[in-house]
Amino acid sequence: MKTVGIIVEYNPLHNGHVYHIEETKRLSKADRLVCVMSGNFTQRGEPAIIDKFTRTKWALNNGVDLVIELPFVFTVQNADIFASTSVSILNHLCVDEIYFGSETGDIDELHHLGNILESTEFNMLIKKYSKDGNSYPTSSDLAMKDLYPNNSYDLPNNILGIQYILAGKKLNSKIVFKTIKRISTNYFDEEDKNSTIQSATTIRKLVNNENDIVNYVPKDVYETLTTRKPVGYEDFYLPIRHIFSSSTSEDLHQIFNITEGIENRFLKINSFNNVSEFIHKSLTRRYTNSKIKRALAHILCNVKKHEITSFEIPYIRVLGMNKKGQAFLNEIKHDLEIPLIVKVKEGIHPYLDIEIRVSKVYSIGSDEAIFRGEFMQPIK
Repeated sequence: MKTVGIIVEYNPLHNGHVYHIEETKRLSKADRLVCVMSGNFTQRGEPAIIDKFTRTKWALNNGVDLVIELPFVFTVQNADIFASTSVSILNHLCVDEIYFGSETGDIDELHHLGNILESTEFNMLIKKYSKDGNSYPTSSDLAMKDLYPNNSYDLPNNILGIQYILAGKKLNSKIVFKTIKRISTNYFDEEDKNSTIQSATTIRKLVNNENDIVNYVPKDVYETLTTRKPVGYEDFYLPIRHIFSSSTSEDLHQIFNITEGIENRFLKINSFNNVSEFIHKSLTRRYTNSKIKRALAHILCNVKKHEITSFEIPYIRVLGMNKKGQAFLNEIKHDLEIPLIVKVKEGIHPYLDIEIRVSKVYSIGSDEAIFRGEFMQPIK
């Protein structure tokens, strides 16, 4: 039987994601679809608009058979770590293919861009632009423009797709990578009222401004987002203000992802009326929006450098499954080289303990005590 994998955030799940699921099934002719999904914080370092358990239900309701969690310590990272750990989980599960969305829709071009990223010339150019005071992402963009002067590399889903391909190569994986071209709107596009497909960014803005999203998301997602409180960084303003008013540079330096003196930059900001203002005041050429948000996420959840000891996958944690997903796990569980976690409790693994802590923090901004879901059976 054929198994395919996808890597998702569903922040929130929308019609474009449904198209991705349906096209993956149609093109692959697979028997089951497995997704690796980020938890209560996203790759860019933001709190997810709705908790991971609700997003798991969305995935199962809309065509996914098995939902596996990408732990916080792997999610809130640069694209290469997010991609490599996601692919590694799917490799442990022995999926046959991975389908991802991309702006280009051209797998050969993405393979070519991956080869450039691994070249000596590219890395020399990064060093050159970094010496000029640019952040690593900016240096990478400038280096790629020198070597491949079109905008394919600049696009966020292309960037992740390239990293998925490179991760597969590093793992010497048998997984075949396929891409599906994004349709209608791109990641940062504004609302297009002539289309039923909008980006997740646009939908989050519409939700936060209490605008209608009925045409852009499945029915179950619409019902959730119109009855539940959306979560965002502003919900954590008071704890963030308290942390910065009571912490020293040495305290912050112990937190994971606090590098390049960013802790000093944060502590120089004496006043801010909201989290958006704090982020804006922190921005420099070196400290990008995503870097600041990822640093904030680690600070808020008190994740220390000594706690993250490896980016090897230590376990596979099931968030949800239907009958197909359960049958698939029953087939492979005895061949897995790492533990399969279906029931969480403290002390199983330090990364799971961090996950419980993150859920407690996330519950501050949520309308439900999300952390209780950590100890329940997977959603079915």
